[in-house]
Amino acid sequence: MGFTRYWIRPRELDAEQFRAFAEACDKACAGLVGSLVGTAFTAEEVCFEGNPGCETFLIERVSTRGQTEESVFEFCKTQRLPYDTAVKRCLQILKEHFPEVEIPEPA
Repeated sequence: MGFTRYWIRPRELDAEQFRAFAEACDKACAGLVGSLVGTAFTAEEVCFEGNPGCETFLIERVSTRGQTEESVFEFCKTQRLPYDTAVKRCLQILKEHFPEVEIPEPA
């Protein structure tokens, strides 16, 4: 079994707030750039992977995982690998910018 981080969020997130969220994640992950692969901190997504073989961490402004649901359940299996630090911090930042987001304890 692996270590997984979960979150439940609205299907669509406010564009202006998301832009601020992406910028904050970019700054928070700046020191980890060497350990993150395929980084994207844009107005439409926050996305990165750890070393090859790690699952992609992806938060889209408008989630493609839930086409009709009002709330969307998302997750990222990090296996407690080093990039888990970046995933955890970005989820904390997500909660700061979008208080309605729920972040259950990881499993």
